[in-house]
Amino acid sequence: MSVAYDPNKLGWPAAAVTTVATLGLLFSAYTIHKNTYRHPRDPMSFQVYHAEDNAKHAGAATHEAAPHEAATHEAAPAAEGAPAAGAAAAPASEAKH
Repeated sequence: MSVAYDPNKLGWPAAAVTTVATLGLLFSAYTIHKNTYRHPRDPMSFQVYHAEDNAKHAGAATHEAAPHEAATHEAAPAAEGAPAAGAAAAPASEAKH
């Protein structure tokens, strides 16, 4: 015959696998954190990121230094008494103050 049913002995292999997997993931996260985290006041991180930011901003400054064409895209003045382009005429009952 088979072994007697004992509910206290079931599920332990799954619990062991889950515990080992959890510990492995925690160790991996801790290792990655220790190898990659830099404190905001870390002088080396300032030097590295400051140089990268300067390189990015130098490229952006040359782009922004180009003449901007926004001033040439102005709307033409509307004829006197005509509604502006894209705007509906105001009803007669709504007098502008």
